[in-house]
Amino acid sequence: MLTGFFFIFLLSGNLSAQKYFSITPGIKYAYKTITYLQLDKAQRILDSLKIEEPGNMLIYHIENYIDFYRIFINEDVKEFESLKDNKVYRIDKIESGDKDSPYYRFSKAEIILQWAIARLKFGENAKAAFEVRSAFKALKKNQKKFPKFVANYKSLSVIHALTGTLTGLNKAIFTTITGIDGTIKQGATEINKLIEYTKNNDFLFKDESYTIASFIAFHLENNKEKAWKLINEPNLDINNSPLACFVLANMAQKTGKNEFAIRILENRPNNPGQLPFYYLDYMLGKSLLYKSNRLAYYYLRRFVDNFNGINYIKDAYLKLAWYELIVNNDERAYWQNIAKCISEGESIVDEDKTAKKVAFKSIKPNPILLKARLLYDGSYFEDSYSVLIKNKKLCLNSYTDKLEFNYRMGRILQALKKYNEAIKYFDNAVKIGEGTNSHFVCNSLLQTGVIYEKLLKLDEAKKNYKKCLNIDSDEYKNSIHQKAKAGLIRINS
Repeated sequence: MLTGFFFIFLLSGNLSAQKYFSITPGIKYAYKTITYLQLDKAQRILDSLKIEEPGNMLIYHIENYIDFYRIFINEDVKEFESLKDNKVYRIDKIESGDKDSPYYRFSKAEIILQWAIARLKFGENAKAAFEVRSAFKALKKNQKKFPKFVANYKSLSVIHALTGTLTGLNKAIFTTITGIDGTIKQGATEINKLIEYTKNNDFLFKDESYTIASFIAFHLENNKEKAWKLINEPNLDINNSPLACFVLANMAQKTGKNEFAIRILENRPNNPGQLPFYYLDYMLGKSLLYKSNRLAYYYLRRFVDNFNGINYIKDAYLKLAWYELIVNNDERAYWQNIAKCISEGESIVDEDKTAKKVAFKSIKPNPILLKARLLYDGSYFEDSYSVLIKNKKLCLNSYTDKLEFNYRMGRILQALKKYNEAIKYFDNAVKIGEGTNSHFVCNSLLQTGVIYEKLLKLDEAKKNYKKCLNIDSDEYKNSIHQKAKAGLIRINS
């Protein structure tokens, strides 16, 4: 009898000590609170769950989002260093969980990937690559053990699609070192499977999945319409979530819906206890600058005055310089901001690298070409075209102005779907800039390839993509070459 009671006591003790992974109402509430960037509140919820659900190891997966968003949004080096040890602690917790759960390896991989993305913010590229490799291996093992667990595709799709942008020797070396292989088509197929699953199932990471699908459609499949449709399908909560505002406004800017982006950013939530997201001021400042709105200055200044991170500072000062030139016609203020562009911030992201190069050239841009460029960037194509046509004589006074004029006309006419005229201007830009590494030449070749691909003249498209890759562009090299590689892969597949 005593033996029986002792056995029951031991059994009940073992049951209470079991470690599991479960998406409970508390987990859902904590995750939603994190997406609202009410991170201190989310931490209190998770701390309570550690008492109420002590065996639920999914708590530590969700908790990692708090560190990830703090680091990603604040870009504070000291904060990054102080939070690093949490990665090991949380993975140790996950590894004590049920190894027969599909969330065991999935949660580990997601934590590792989040830290890899965080490292990229600070230029720790080698460590980030190692972590991506580690996460990939965990996800592949999980996929083999749980082939019907579609959540694996959330991150596998990104890894496969981005790997698919590599070609030739670069891809061979990368695959040999990391063991990672994949194609854009594979990544797109995987994320689409996950999207289909979310339509009929309650999936915690639904919004993230749609964001990834939209990213792949826009950046790698070159399909703006599909990207915009995807990002609108989950009905993102822009009334409460600054992250939702960021994602939707970002895609609106990229797909030619600048006025829509402005409305979202102007009406973004500002709730008590919310982590400040100053990057949204930078985004709004840029959108307003495209149409020479005087409020652009206010938001760009608010970004540089309040943001303590390291990225987009140089680009923000360059945009302030442009504002002073085209709105205030103040050359002195222009050069003051150019000096700040040189001295402030870091040169990790493409935008800042380009801003630094522009600033160091110490060449004041042609205001007409600059105004046309900004109108184009805001997708005000007819207005941009009108500015150039009315002021054509003022845009042909120098070699550099002629080169830029032809490139800008090509981009505008391409956007207006006047493809034959666009190609003529792109060809002019290539001829004028022949033998240089100008990004105007490099991107002219890329865009010519894009047009020919759209017109199903695939041999011509391939020829121009290859020419683009042969130019070591002085600006935006990574993004231009990635798009050219993606174009070649689309054609070849």
